[in-house]
Parts: sequence; structure tokens; C-alpha cells
Amino acid sequence: MKKKLYGTICLCGLVLIVLCACGKNTNSEVNVTPIPDGLESEYERNSPEIEKLREKYPEYFALGTFKGLEVYVWQMAEDDYRFGLMQGTNRMKTLEEMMALKGATSEEMALILSTFDIEDRDIFVIPWQNPISGYMVTDDMVKDPEYIGNIRIMLGLDLDEEQPPKQEEADAMYDRIPVVRVNGKLYYDTGRESTISGRCGNMDGEITSTVDETEIPTKDNQSNFGSGFGYQYGADDTIEIYMNETWFVFECREESE
Repeated sequence: MKKKLYGTICLCGLVLIVLCACGKNTNSEVNVTPIPDGLESEYERNSPEIEKLREKYPEYFALGTFKGLEVYVWQMAEDDYRFGLMQGTNRMKTLEEMMALKGATSEEMALILSTFDIEDRDIFVIPWQNPISGYMVTDDMVKDPEYIGNIRIMLGLDLDEEQPPKQEEADAMYDRIPVVRVNGKLYYDTGRESTISGRCGNMDGEITSTVDETEIPTKDNQSNFGSGFGYQYGADDTIEIYMNETWFVFECREESE
């Protein structure tokens, strides 16, 4: 994907350097050394801004593009969008993988994407309700084509008249809610972070097994987002699970089983 405006600025800079190197010419014609094909793209990929991003988000620059790229987006507030990047696969990503994503701004992600030699139609935008955010994005919002379209515009991506099939699959990611079974009950992620302070240091239990993220756990202490997480019982038939140094609230929804 190419950022035309950014590339044009870089190209103009290169031409200016070449002109200065040639010095003043009293003739009406100016001899300019041709810029080799691909040099504009090479300059863009090695610009100071890109190098800073390589240091800040090194994991986002070491991705394969054979099956496209997946841009995960979540909101921290109404106008505060954050972005993570993973290479495309034939499976849904786990909660652990998504929780490990660093939140880049739209400007940063647009520059990161500009370094990949990939068609815009092979870059898929996937909305995600990040548990660390108290700002709730509804189903109606993410299923509205305008929502995805606005995000693609933020990232400088082309808009297709028809949504690619894989984008439809990507939208299904939002429908998946992390769930765990404890004492015969199913507890679903609420998207809320616990506000309890002065908590006891002892765990009431631990998630010891996991199933595929598209499945419902069938055994106690089993989840569809990973294992090894400790939990404590909360108020009003909730449990609070400790992940990535944060406590997240899960509520019982037996009727959804």
C-alpha cells in the first residue's frame, strides 16, 4: 500500500537534494539526475518517522502478508481510536494475542501500513471491544458499513464498493465474547475492569484448560481464551480474572448456554 501524499513529499525532497547538488545553472535547461524506479518507496520506508515507529512497534514490522494483514481497532473514548496489527491467518486470534497488541494511533498505523507492499483490499479492519476500555462499541455500530469505512479513511485505505468476503469474517470477530466455566456456570466478559481495591492476595481458583475461541467451555475452570489465569469470586454472581496485571469482570449468563 502506498501513501500518495507522503510519497510525493519524499520525492520532492529528493529532487530538491539533487538540484542543490548540481549547483546553479545559467542555462535555461537544468540537468537533473533521474531517480531510479522504487527509490521513492525506499526513501519512504527508511524515513526518520518510520524508523521511530520501528523502534516503538518492532512487532508490527515483522509480519508476513501472504494472507493479508488484520488491523484490530478499539476505542478508548468517542474520538479516541487505537490500532494493533497482525498478519492474516485462517483462524481467529486468541484473547491473549489481542491483549498483547500495543495501541497505535491512526496516524502511526497509517505510516506502518505504508511500509508493506500489499493491496488495500488485502488489509482487513476488525473492530474489537478491548476489556481495558470502558467505552462500549455496540453491534449496530460495527455492523454499519460507514463505521468500517470511516476507519479505513483514517488509515488512508481505499474503499471497495463490495465488502471482501474475508472482511465479513473479520466482522464476526466482534460477536465472539470470552467466556469461562466455573462451578458449572458460564461467566462472560463484561468489558469492565474491576474497581476493587485492597483485595486479598489469595486466588479462589485458576483457569486450567482452554478450548477453541469459537467454542463454549464444557468443563469447570475452562475458558475459550487461554489458561493459567487466576480468579476470585466477585459480587452479584461475578468472577474477576487476573490477566496482564489487570482484573477483569466476568458475569454469569446461564441462559446463554
